[in-house]
Amino acid sequence: MKSGCQVVDQIGEMEIVGNIVPHLWYKNITFSSGKAHFVAITLLADIVYWYRPTMIRDDSGMVVGARTKFKGDMLQKSYQAFADTYGFTKRQVKDAIDFLVEHHLLIREFRTISSSSMILNNVMYVQPVAGNVKRMMEERCNVTELVSICPPDTPERTTSSPSKEGLTHQEEGAPEVEAGTYTESTSKSSSENHEEQEQSAAECPVTFFRDNGFGRVGTYIQEKIKSWCDSLSESLVVEAMKRAVEQGKYYWSYVDAILVNWEQLKVRDVKDARTKESQRMFEKHSKRNVCSGTRKPVRTEMLPDWFTSESQDFLDITDKEFEAEKAKLMEELKAYRERGAVM
Repeated sequence: MKSGCQVVDQIGEMEIVGNIVPHLWYKNITFSSGKAHFVAITLLADIVYWYRPTMIRDDSGMVVGARTKFKGDMLQKSYQAFADTYGFTKRQVKDAIDFLVEHHLLIREFRTISSSSMILNNVMYVQPVAGNVKRMMEERCNVTELVSICPPDTPERTTSSPSKEGLTHQEEGAPEVEAGTYTESTSKSSSENHEEQEQSAAECPVTFFRDNGFGRVGTYIQEKIKSWCDSLSESLVVEAMKRAVEQGKYYWSYVDAILVNWEQLKVRDVKDARTKESQRMFEKHSKRNVCSGTRKPVRTEMLPDWFTSESQDFLDITDKEFEAEKAKLMEELKAYRERGAVM
């Protein structure tokens, strides 16, 4: 059936698979200032897409059933997987997921996936709250008006997974999510983990901030510290504050700049931060030496032998003429004095 518009007919022939964003979301899912939270909207649309059922059709094209796009009871996806898909930073994704969870549009669980060969810690699973998502689409209801309509999420769940099937979610025509997209992979030994946990317990970032002269710990600073602790770790946040104290920089912007640099370097812990910074200083010093070594040498010219010999002959001649002229003047002076004495 033709619509009468060639472009409309061409678009209608395309099989578009992907996210659908209802227009009301841009009015309802907003910051406190009223501006649309584009990162949260994009991530929610992606998650809802994965939870939309895939229709099973028979040979005639009739729908005979439905199935999920992913395996397991919930969708597994990491902050980094979202960031790689949409070009956001990992921190932007983390903040947006926190926003959706706090406003009762999303359930988030962190599980430990164990098998006979490996253990994956903090694997993130997400699930939309269907009732509240429906309210965002059907009526003018701001996200701040939503209330929880589901049981509280479990902080961490341990699941036995003898294969990697629980970490993949595939659908015909949908982008494949590669295995290993868990939130954080832990390759440290148990002793290193225990040591870092003890250090974090001994030094609370908020307490360190307050006790070392950085100033009053308000709600904003607490949220910033919490965000960095989730993005990196408590020990790294405390280490950044220690660096600021050593430099006499008792303000948060200096600490924040250090943490941004560590995030760009993909620092894992305090030891890794020191190693990468030492390597960076070494490369900078080596580059400086290479630059100084490439300066052009000052050119020196050797004088020929004939120049030296001729110069010496010229000096000898000059000395003889000077002595002769001196003797002549002395004779004239003597004669002048004798004439004066006679007169």
